[in-house]
Amino acid sequence: MENVEAESSDTRERLLHAALTQFAERGFYGASIAKIAGELDLTKQALLYYFKRKEDLYVEVLRRISERLLAAMKTGSAPNKSPASRFEEMMLNIYETARANPLDVRVLMRELLDVQRSDAPPEEWYLKVFLDEITGTLDEVDGLANLPLAQKFTCVYQMLGAIEYFVASAPTLTRFYGEGQFAEIETTYPDELRAQVRRLIECGEGC
Repeated sequence: MENVEAESSDTRERLLHAALTQFAERGFYGASIAKIAGELDLTKQALLYYFKRKEDLYVEVLRRISERLLAAMKTGSAPNKSPASRFEEMMLNIYETARANPLDVRVLMRELLDVQRSDAPPEEWYLKVFLDEITGTLDEVDGLANLPLAQKFTCVYQMLGAIEYFVASAPTLTRFYGEGQFAEIETTYPDELRAQVRRLIECGEGC
């Protein structure tokens, strides 16, 4: 019985990875249940045993991406550090998480641009949970807590957008500048991100 459950769990995980790849490459509407199942030599009916609808599969992919991002935030939330230092470390951890999971980035960018899914129910807004969490961390930073929510959100969203765009652009930039030059660019990026965070903190303290 344990072997059957382990095999079922393994199949489910492999399906989710295949789905992540398909959704990253084709978006929600371009991805096909049959294609995802075919990646694992399964029938469409076999996939539907684990996920009844394509929507269920997609929502689980989004949920896991959100969990990875939230985990990256918590990695940088050591209580012995100042709120400003924790926020800086959070942003750097989010960058490293995005860099380690480029398919996540492509799925998120497609999700943000795919207006056809604008009618998705609130319980599927996993990205909003993450955005709310990280915007809320600025409430603890001296000089930033009293900023209007719209301003705090905009600052955070600009940084996240820059991270996502940079990671998504990596293959193209490598083609443009070669592996050696891009490696230097990639090495520099965390320092620039750190500087951007510090400018935000300094601005909140009295710009």
